[in-house]
Amino acid sequence: MPNQLSKSKRRQSLAEHEAVLTALTEIARRENTTVMALLRRAARQLVRDKASVSDLRLRELVLAKAPKMPARFKTATQVARFKRAQREFDQALLDLGLVSPQAIQQRNSVASASDRLRMIDFHSAHTSAVV
Repeated sequence: MPNQLSKSKRRQSLAEHEAVLTALTEIARRENTTVMALLRRAARQLVRDKASVSDLRLRELVLAKAPKMPARFKTATQVARFKRAQREFDQALLDLGLVSPQAIQQRNSVASASDRLRMIDFHSAHTSAVV
């Protein structure tokens, strides 16, 4: 008896994969980009489509990959690297539609939106020292 897949499974032949990759290669050539860039774009679009359904599990999984702030920074370069990684991650979250700009602001802010902010000695910092 031949080895066959059950009816619920679908076998894709190498010819089918090759056809898709050939089409992607031609599209990439026409758009003056790479096949990998096209695949990334398609993957991001898929995530955007699924994120619009308010999939909390998807959001939790992605947020778990956020850059972690070290307990202590040794150099200004380390601070700059962390801040750049955080900005890039936040932009990816926005691009994928996983969070709103307000949620990012709340997550990154030192003070919560419900806290009242008070400026102490604001007037003295902005007065001229002309004698």
